[in-house]
Amino acid sequence: MELPFTNLEMAFILLAFVIFSLFTLASIYTRPDEKNEEEEHQIKEKKKKRKEFIKKKNGSEEEQSAEMI
Repeated sequence: MELPFTNLEMAFILLAFVIFSLFTLASIYTRPDEKNEEEEHQIKEKKKKRKEFIKKKNGSEEEQSAEMI
């Protein structure tokens, strides 16, 4: 009885199966919620720092304009 595929074809089929299985397991066992929460926290911190910097910058510009008048 002959196999329907050559050895090279079987190797590619098995390789594709293994890669697909690894990606499936990785998607099951990773926790994207934790990663998203960390990223969101970092983004919020950056926005907060930007707002503080802008407030300081605007405050110093207003002082300068008041001094010029």
